[in-house]
Amino acid sequence: MTVVLFSILASLIQLAIMVGIVVLIVRLVSGRSKTSSEGVGVLIRRFFVYTIMLFMLVLVGIGVAGLIRAAWPGFDELTDSSSQTAISIAFVVVGLPVYSGLALFTKRRLGEDPREQRSAGWAFYLTVALIGSLLASMSLIDAVLSNLASDGDIDRTLLIHAVTWTAIWAGHWGVSRRWKPERNIQAHLLLGSAVGLIWAFAGAFATIAALLSTVYDRLFLVSIVDGGITELLTPLTVVVVGVPAWWWYWFRHARQGSRTPWWLAYVLLLGVLGSAVTVIAGAGVMLFGLLDWIIGDPASSAAAHFTFLPGAITGMVVGGGMWAYHAEVLGSRDKRERNEVGRVYDHLLSGAGLVVAASGITTLIATAIKAASGVTIVSVDSGSTLAAAITLIVIGTPLWWHYWSAIQRARTKDPVGELRSITRRIYIVVLFGVAAIVSVISLIILVFIVFEDILEGNFGSGTLDSAGVSVALLLTAGALAWYHLTVFREDRTDFVPESDDAPGVPVAQDAPAVRAVRHGSLEETLETLAEAGQDRTLVSWYEDGFDVEPLDE
Repeated sequence: MTVVLFSILASLIQLAIMVGIVVLIVRLVSGRSKTSSEGVGVLIRRFFVYTIMLFMLVLVGIGVAGLIRAAWPGFDELTDSSSQTAISIAFVVVGLPVYSGLALFTKRRLGEDPREQRSAGWAFYLTVALIGSLLASMSLIDAVLSNLASDGDIDRTLLIHAVTWTAIWAGHWGVSRRWKPERNIQAHLLLGSAVGLIWAFAGAFATIAALLSTVYDRLFLVSIVDGGITELLTPLTVVVVGVPAWWWYWFRHARQGSRTPWWLAYVLLLGVLGSAVTVIAGAGVMLFGLLDWIIGDPASSAAAHFTFLPGAITGMVVGGGMWAYHAEVLGSRDKRERNEVGRVYDHLLSGAGLVVAASGITTLIATAIKAASGVTIVSVDSGSTLAAAITLIVIGTPLWWHYWSAIQRARTKDPVGELRSITRRIYIVVLFGVAAIVSVISLIILVFIVFEDILEGNFGSGTLDSAGVSVALLLTAGALAWYHLTVFREDRTDFVPESDDAPGVPVAQDAPAVRAVRHGSLEETLETLAEAGQDRTLVSWYEDGFDVEPLDE
């Protein structure tokens, strides 16, 4: 046990040192930090101090919990041993003084140097410590409640560790309020909100699905094994743990924050996109099951066939509720400002819908070709395949059309902003490239199948049956490649370079030599402007004055 723990710690330390060296080199090369020895020294010092503090924090947390467990009255489990107690003592004896010393040093630096509070190292330490202790405490509390719900007993070991890591989280939360990091201030709030949301969503999904499954089984099936109330209480513990965490991070602190790209990424990509995918998946499962029952030939009874309904309904209900809430927080599309995060959201859903619809079309064409060949014998699976194709088309086509239409309306409304968007360029180029590659590969396979059968004298209906998938992929991918190539050409034709819509700034080839004027007061700046006698001047503002750069014609 000791060897395993120290091996893991040694590996983590080596990884952290390698990452730190890479980050240091990147910052030095990019010029973001000063090249003086003092600047490099401060950067290295912060890296090692905060990294060691994090590792010592983990050791102290494990060690303190182990000592409390060993000192618990009447705690004489067989798993308890002298080696485990010795490890706990070693962790506390070594880790606590080192962590305390570095913490006091950091506290003094935060009080004396304002740059320390603005540093990336301080923000990194608080974020990792807060989110790490949050995940540990939530997992441990959930385990304690699950054991209590299933067995009626409280696991003392889990309870001790849960209390320890909750106390560590609470202490660091207080520190983050006292010395709030000025860099990426929303990072740990949004990460905590994401952890709480995912936890609450998973618990709500499991609880409602278990409830509906129980009702379905009692109404339509004869259940031999009945888990009773335990099947409902176990997933409910996840809700009990996740909802308070989400409420604390999101409702109390992050919801009313400024709508930075990180805030929008949380709401759009996790809250809206994640719930939308859940709703679409639930609707797809339900539609496929219904079509498979109608078109296919299920051997089981209706009650056994439709056992998917509780899960599908749960996905639509829980995902729909989360989708509606985050859409309300975000506001209507017409009221919110168009930005790159919104573009990513629209293009992701548009691409997802397109891929789903294209898969359905490909499956439908391949099924039709195989049926036309007359070689494939109709079976139960053919009905299920047809049901899957129809489901994919019905689910994917409206999704793609809704968001692609919104993207194209935004292009019409603001062609400059949309055509310069890196998200739109990546979307179109990636789809065109992937579709083109699939088309070429499908064409190669198709030619191979045809000429192989010709050379072997087997060309006929069997060839059509073998080439069904390749033909379907070639038709579908070829159509997608042609369409996105057309869109790409239209965008390139309508594209406006950045210099074209900035009439007051000369382009690079017309830029004359400039004369920089020293920093001065506002009066000196205005006098310089008057003396310059130029039609075009560039004024740069600084904290201690202005620079005026007359631009010669």
